[in-house]
Amino acid sequence: MTRSEVQIQSGATAHSNPRPLLREGAGMPRTENKPKIGLTMGDAAGIGPEIVVKALTHKSVYSLCQPIVIGSSAILQDACLRFTTPNRPPLNLNIIKKPMQAIAKHGTIDVLDVSSISPQDISVGTIDARAGVAAVKAIETGTHLTMHGELDAITTAPICKAAIHRAGISYPGHTEMLASFTNTPHVVMMLCTPEALDSNQQSAASSQKDTVACVSSLADSRQPSQHADGSREPRTIPAVSFVTNHVALADVPKHLSVERIVEVIRITQQALIRCGISEPRLVVAGLNPHSGEDGAFGKEEEYLIRPAIAQAQARFSTGTIDGPLPADALFVKASQGEWDAVIVMYHDQGNIPIKLLGFGELVNVTLGLPIIRTSVDHGTAFDIAGKGIANEMSLVGALSCAARLARNSSQQSAGSSQ
Repeated sequence: MTRSEVQIQSGATAHSNPRPLLREGAGMPRTENKPKIGLTMGDAAGIGPEIVVKALTHKSVYSLCQPIVIGSSAILQDACLRFTTPNRPPLNLNIIKKPMQAIAKHGTIDVLDVSSISPQDISVGTIDARAGVAAVKAIETGTHLTMHGELDAITTAPICKAAIHRAGISYPGHTEMLASFTNTPHVVMMLCTPEALDSNQQSAASSQKDTVACVSSLADSRQPSQHADGSREPRTIPAVSFVTNHVALADVPKHLSVERIVEVIRITQQALIRCGISEPRLVVAGLNPHSGEDGAFGKEEEYLIRPAIAQAQARFSTGTIDGPLPADALFVKASQGEWDAVIVMYHDQGNIPIKLLGFGELVNVTLGLPIIRTSVDHGTAFDIAGKGIANEMSLVGALSCAARLARNSSQQSAGSSQ
């Protein structure tokens, strides 16, 4: 069947314009051991639908997992029409009611249709409460299915916080929303490269004395840095964990506590150990310029951060915990492989340097949840939404990372039950 020979099971006739095939739970589910990953569509007015469609044209995604899009079939159908090019094969949609109905076949997008929002309901590139409601519904559905074992992990396309707030939903972002949906009191946002959480690669790396283990960029994507003497060395991309996340800068100090900093250190360290790094090397950034300069530029380092590090060092004997260090100098050393992970106090303190090092290569992983969740390293990009120029590779990396985490979790569970 060609793209112009469209049949829709509801009985609609073929259209003269090419449309992707829509099928209601077509075919029998394939019994494979690849993890089922729920892929939420993101904000319908942003680049979410575009990068979802583009990501699912990659055969490599299907070699790692069974992706199931959670969102609006109408929006996905429109995206398939608008963003399929001669260089990208046409895609069919398989509308399902349960994850077990997924076909998981390259060329067909399995869609769990949980929203009635359509292209006619929204204006691409604008803040729309309806798109916010649809985005939250997809996340809630994906979380529920993963909590109940019908999915092995979720990967989320970007959402618009303002659209969610306009809909009267008060969550600051994905991380806080997922914490609420899973009733998890302590979660941590981590940015890292997709290869960071591949236990096979990490175990090999951790056995090399001078090699940055676990959370680093792909060797072939490293850009060398040049020193004053002309020497060059590989640049690595450390993982970054955040003590606070979507909080106004003026309010950050009020959200810091010894307990929270210790918790972030603990959760980050445990995540790295599960990934195969037996002795994680962590460093904690100060809050103020020059880490307070002995109290001249702020007291948080002395009253909060330094006591938290000392407490963590006493409680968690595995690996090393350095700091507090000035963030500007810290990231220079981190990019040279000094540490496996950096713990920062607030959003931009970590996002700016890590995205300068690896924007487009990074994955957002939520640590501390009872489920596996990964996401992209960028937002809805309203300025380019609908133009067909969005890059899907961060989403491909997020799906790959989720699949690896799910596989590792399954192997660890099998090992512990023996």
